[in-house]
Amino acid sequence: MRDDIITTLHPEGSSNNIRVATERRKLERPQICYGEAILNVLIPLIVSVGVGFWSMRFALTCLCVFTVVRMRGILIWFIRLYQRYASADIRLACVFEPGCSEYMILSMQKYGILKGISKGIERLKRCHLPNGGTDYP
Repeated sequence: MRDDIITTLHPEGSSNNIRVATERRKLERPQICYGEAILNVLIPLIVSVGVGFWSMRFALTCLCVFTVVRMRGILIWFIRLYQRYASADIRLACVFEPGCSEYMILSMQKYGILKGISKGIERLKRCHLPNGGTDYP
């Protein structure tokens, strides 16, 4: 009921709607899949050490290729880790909907690693008042 009163008193586009949107945002902490961490970190290390007995150059090549192929998953895993363990004060300071970290994940999934990261960094630069509102990649 209170949200209805606030939204009817203030016209759309006013800065108070940003506060209302921030209050409505749920503080959900995503579950971290540690199996993904094993896939991203331990398997390439095990393979490179195992292959390293025969040829160190081949082991490093395999490790680099695996890292490049899995880079999007690795970066998304680190962002989810940030979302899980960062304090609520930091995570709810974003004036946009969805939050900046979720925007970074969505943009990397939609545009790929390089363009997604650049769009996410541009979004982080805009994340302050008087900006705000709904902004999807």
